[in-house]
Amino acid sequence: MSFYPLEPIPFTLFHNFDTLLDDPELVKFLDNEFRDDDKPFAIKVERVAPAYNDYSFPLPIQRSSSNSSSTSSHSSTSTVDTDDDMKHTHSRRKICAMDGCMRNVRSKGFCKSHGGGKQCSMEGCGKEAQNGNYCIGHGGGKCCKVENCSNAAQSQGLCKAHGGGARCKFKDCEKSSQGGGFCRTHGGGKRCVEPGCTKGAQRGNKCAKHGGCRTCTVGDCVRTDRGGGFCELHRKDKLCVAPGCKRLRKSMGMCTPHVREWRAARGCGDLIKPDPAFSGLSIH
Repeated sequence: MSFYPLEPIPFTLFHNFDTLLDDPELVKFLDNEFRDDDKPFAIKVERVAPAYNDYSFPLPIQRSSSNSSSTSSHSSTSTVDTDDDMKHTHSRRKICAMDGCMRNVRSKGFCKSHGGGKQCSMEGCGKEAQNGNYCIGHGGGKCCKVENCSNAAQSQGLCKAHGGGARCKFKDCEKSSQGGGFCRTHGGGKRCVEPGCTKGAQRGNKCAKHGGCRTCTVGDCVRTDRGGGFCELHRKDKLCVAPGCKRLRKSMGMCTPHVREWRAARGCGDLIKPDPAFSGLSIH
């Protein structure tokens, strides 16, 4: 036999007479019918806040034993998360095997920061390869689509110099964003901390004029760093082998842009017409 629930019947021991006493005709009727000539009739209302236990609740649903057992088992599994359910949910997301790291696994049980993913083929480099066998620093990644440009593509196949990457938010400004959504001209990037100075910070949050310039890292040399930690004198024997290039060599005797261009010219990228200077360049 099956029993069905009854609708709850709200009741309270103390009724609210405010609504009744607001009716002038009812008050006049009570005054005329129950008034004592010697003592006027008075209605006393004791206002007590209703308690929560003044209401009845519906009776529990009773069904047959088969339906009841199936319903109870279904409700217990659908509304209560057991330990097995939690373990199953977390098992879907693989965590890096490094102790204390909660990043997602890239490959080999580790995240990108701890050696997961495809590694750069350059000996001794632990960075991740980008669009090939090498990291960005060793010439990996895609080249800019602009002809003869060997810079790394940032977005839409273009480098920062040709419109790729984040742009300045200032109206009609097409320069690259340097920080905070703006170029250096419009306030982007870090500024010198000296009062009244608006120049870009180089080192120690100060510009070159206020002592923020870098010095050569060779011995006791105090000359200004011209790139890569070397002054103009100490970087001459470390330049890229490409004719006319003033950048420091990174790998295979070339700087990063020229390594990328050299690889792209051999079918590793979108560069179609490489610089003629590389036509006879052979690197082993």
